[in-house]
Amino acid sequence: MKKRISSRPKNTPNALAPLKRRDERGTAMSILLLFARHRTLSSEQISGLLRIPASTVYRHLQTLLQAGFVVENQLIGRYSAGPEVVRLADNYRDEALAQGEVRNRLEQLSQDTGELAAYLVQSSSDVLCVESVESAHILSCSYAAGRSRPLLNGASARAILAFLPEEETDDILAGHFLPPDEGHAIRSDLAAIRERGYSTSSGALAPGVWGVSAPVLDHGGRLSGVVTTMVPLERAATDEARAGFISSTRQAAADLQ
Repeated sequence: MKKRISSRPKNTPNALAPLKRRDERGTAMSILLLFARHRTLSSEQISGLLRIPASTVYRHLQTLLQAGFVVENQLIGRYSAGPEVVRLADNYRDEALAQGEVRNRLEQLSQDTGELAAYLVQSSSDVLCVESVESAHILSCSYAAGRSRPLLNGASARAILAFLPEEETDDILAGHFLPPDEGHAIRSDLAAIRERGYSTSSGALAPGVWGVSAPVLDHGGRLSGVVTTMVPLERAATDEARAGFISSTRQAAADLQ
């Protein structure tokens, strides 16, 4: 009698191991990315945000703790970003930001305008400030490196959304569950931003603050980040003043391309 051979693939442990490893890495990365948006989290909060079992969260937290990517405050039972994350951020600022070129250009922009100059990038569905130079004015805006906010409103967020690949922009907007009218208005605004090459906002994130953002594109035309100037509204009250801030900001972004 001939032995019957099944044509169906066997779900052996060895066959499933690569897929399982990829899933495990994805879960650990998702946990780590939460600390880009939250200063501290409990294991229960992580479990709720990612909709994964508490036992899975605990297992991955132990790995991240051992690697130095997360630290635990045992007194209050909460976790936060660890020292290795700080080292990664320092390396990013030293190497990825053109070895000080971005910082130098922001300092020049702040000197030219007298206002806050910042460089921001996309971080998942957020906009993250990675470098900033404060204004010398007593009355000034403040936006420190490391701060992030949802990628939706404000000059820098809209500039990023306008110059991302269309599918990526669609996915980000879909995650905000916007009413149809609001979603249509935002898409119209993004089209206008792409047409003129920069974005502005007035009081979108904080009362009395006007801002302008211009994209920095790489040699392939892909978005690297945005240069932003933030100004108290009283110093950006006229068309002439705003035109000057827009021109200086666009020139800084062009110099970094």
